[in-house]
Amino acid sequence: MFRYATHADEYVRPPPRPLVLTENKTPPGDPQQVHISTVGANKMRVSWVTDERSRAASVVEYGTSPKKYTASAKGSHTTYHYGIYQSGAIHHVTIGPLKPGETYYYRCGKAGDEFSLRTPPANLPIEFAVVGDLGQTDWTRSTLSHIRGKDYDMLLLPGDLSYADRVQQRWDSFGRLVQPLASARPWMVTEGNHEMEPRQHDYDDAFVAYNNRWRMPHEESGSQSQSNLYYSFDAAGGAAHVVMLGSYAGFKEGSEQHAWLKRDLAGVDRRRTPWLLALLHAPWYNTNEAHQDEGESMRAAMERLLYEARVDVVFAGHVHAYERFTRIYDNKANSRGPMYITIGDGGNREDLAPKFIEDHKSAHLSVFREASFGHGRLRIVNETSAVWRWHRNDDQYATVADEVWLESLASSKPAPQAAACRSFRP
Repeated sequence: MFRYATHADEYVRPPPRPLVLTENKTPPGDPQQVHISTVGANKMRVSWVTDERSRAASVVEYGTSPKKYTASAKGSHTTYHYGIYQSGAIHHVTIGPLKPGETYYYRCGKAGDEFSLRTPPANLPIEFAVVGDLGQTDWTRSTLSHIRGKDYDMLLLPGDLSYADRVQQRWDSFGRLVQPLASARPWMVTEGNHEMEPRQHDYDDAFVAYNNRWRMPHEESGSQSQSNLYYSFDAAGGAAHVVMLGSYAGFKEGSEQHAWLKRDLAGVDRRRTPWLLALLHAPWYNTNEAHQDEGESMRAAMERLLYEARVDVVFAGHVHAYERFTRIYDNKANSRGPMYITIGDGGNREDLAPKFIEDHKSAHLSVFREASFGHGRLRIVNETSAVWRWHRNDDQYATVADEVWLESLASSKPAPQAAACRSFRP
């Protein structure tokens, strides 16, 4: 592994920015909050909301030329209520089969604007944008602008999407905010603590908004009973397998998620799938004062499974800062273990987590840590090599502040453990 980190000591962190809400400017029957996700090898799920609950059609027309739709697909819609809030109609339609690496033009519900999407490639290389704890502030807008400014194939989000925190209208605002990006590239998300809603007397779903709005391919990956809280999918024709774990579903040995994870990892053939990634919300390794040891129980229950499967990288959120560790297993540097990266710095309204613990037991394993907003990109170049870059959100600029090249653990001779070169910015 080759590590490179810039040391911009002159960087001055800007102050916090306020919450922003994106208003609805569409007619009641027109689609809004449009986003897409992958379903299986060659299909996409298109999701959107209409204020009109009864007459808006759950249908997507699509084709490879603007305004020329050669295919269509029907789906279904649902609604939910939370207290006095009643959602609009939430539509989900699966389209395909689709060709990889192809641009498609589509219209939802036979109304409103035309959108376009590009399907992920069938082979390597592939580039993932990775951002956690996104929220909807001016910093979020800046981060989204940086992500949109450079092409990518798929976005991965390890929890804490809207920061609605029971205020359901903020889910609608968030959907409108991310629509320009989420309607064009698949967004694959997992739940965070801010997706949980306090239970009410007439339902028992703590993730009622998340589960209804952001439906992921859990059934296709054999995770049926726990809905969207954990699932997996393949990318780049199966060259990469991505496991989305649920920090807020049962995870101990004997739980459904633990049994599912064992089955899922056992089904990965590393000769065909040289790259294996995992995402979860509460980090297993963390030297920040914020959220200390909140992922420890899950680590104790599941770390061995990921290590034995030779997972290459584990991404987490929750802590509002960036931190990259060396390869680790069981609190020790291990060249056969995953690299752990905390990327909970998308732009949330709770501000940053600025304090790291200098004498933390894992400090010697921490290679780079900084309390700034930003996003990351993992570009898997080929079967053996990938590059990870963290882009600090420096207002109008996305500055590459941390970079590392990785070699797949599926390769016969993984790179030796390099000496740690830790960078710490308070």
